Amino acid sequence: MQQRNIATTTKILRTELRAVLAIALGVSALLASVDALACAACGCTLSKDWETQGISGKPGFTADVSYDYLNQDKQRYGTSPASSALINSQYGNGQEVETFTKTSTITTSLIYNADTWGVSAAIPYLTRNHGTYGAGTTGAVVDSTTPVTTSSNSGIGDIRIVGRYNGFSVDQSSGIIGGIKLPTGSTSGLFSDGTPLDAGLQIGSGSTDIILGGYTTGAFDTYGWFVQGTVQHAIATKTLNGADYRPGDAYSMNAGIRYAVFGARVSPMLQFNVIKRQADTDNNTGVNVPTDPVTGVPVSGGTLAYLAPGVTMRAGGGASVYGFVQIPIYQNVNSLQLTPGYTVSMGVRQSF
Repeated sequence: MQQRNIATTTKILRTELRAVLAIALGVSALLASVDALACAACGCTLSKDWETQGISGKPGFTADVSYDYLNQDKQRYGTSPASSALINSQYGNGQEVETFTKTSTITTSLIYNADTWGVSAAIPYLTRNHGTYGAGTTGAVVDSTTPVTTSSNSGIGDIRIVGRYNGFSVDQSSGIIGGIKLPTGSTSGLFSDGTPLDAGLQIGSGSTDIILGGYTTGAFDTYGWFVQGTVQHAIATKTLNGADYRPGDAYSMNAGIRYAVFGARVSPMLQFNVIKRQADTDNNTGVNVPTDPVTGVPVSGGTLAYLAPGVTMRAGGGASVYGFVQIPIYQNVNSLQLTPGYTVSMGVRQSF
């Protein structure tokens, strides 16, 4: 009888632990998506949505330091890779043709988690290198002799403060979040020739954004899962390069599954990420938001989907390390834009 009771108690504890891990997974991934949207607001259309930041599975403080690398070097028009003929037709029509944008981000986060609520503050430091062929004249062709204008900027990006609440039900399996992105990142970057950097390539977006979302989590057998959605919307903007610039709204949907066994030191994980970002706008078309010379469509925004396999490893003493790779499976951008072939993220987290 005693052995049966012990076995039953152990089973219940493992079930509860899986639920806690699933909740932590859902909330942390949800807050990680906020970082993705902040990135989208400053020029890239990638959702770096994985368990790299967020709420720990127990009350108290958690510190997280992550490194993310994004290399946008693939020319794409709509859903297809851009051909040389298409690139040259755009360049010859006077459109700026970008050649690469490489962004490295170190994000320091501090999280406090209570029983049914939590709050997270994230401070990113960005280094962004960019190259463009500029805007060609009629009949111009991009080739090996075409000069490239470059830029290299770094600094603290837009700080995010996000809160969550999941006390609506006894099992606390669903919750909501609300937060704000502050315009702390620089918007005064320059190209190597001294001209102002495009608004979408600046370290900060110059806007104050609200962040809203919700999530639900669960567990089956030895796995935890989550589904969540978020929206980020600029509520206050500033004038950049002589025109009012407004980053497009960003909508994301993410789902994930994780191996969650009590005592497991290594936990593989897989996420499916979708982000739809509306085009940026300004009140003087072409100043901050280039347009397609043929269709007139703003050259920003799109819909993208990714698979993100990854792994977390407990190092003992409340510490863990993680690494993830995000692989595109669908990309549909407005006009001619740069997209990444992959992104990587890694970091370390310490719970106190």
